[in-house]
Amino acid sequence: MGKYKSLILLLTVVLQGAAIVFLFFNFWVSILLFIIYGISLLALFILLIVERIKEKEEENNNDYRDY
Repeated sequence: MGKYKSLILLLTVVLQGAAIVFLFFNFWVSILLFIIYGISLLALFILLIVERIKEKEEENNNDYRDY
C-alpha cells in the first residue's frame, strides 16, 4: 500500500502544479485538472483511512492488557 500512497501523492502534487500553470493558458483544462486533483486527494485520504483502520485492528489483536 506504500507504493499506492506514494504514487497518488506524487499525482496530486503534479496535478495541482499543472492546474495552476494551465490556469493562465487554458481555463477549462485547468478546471478539469483541479477536478482530477480533488479526486486523487480523496483517494489518498481513503487509503490513509483504510490503513489506519488496519493498524487499529492489529493493535486490538495484539492487546495484552487483560493479563
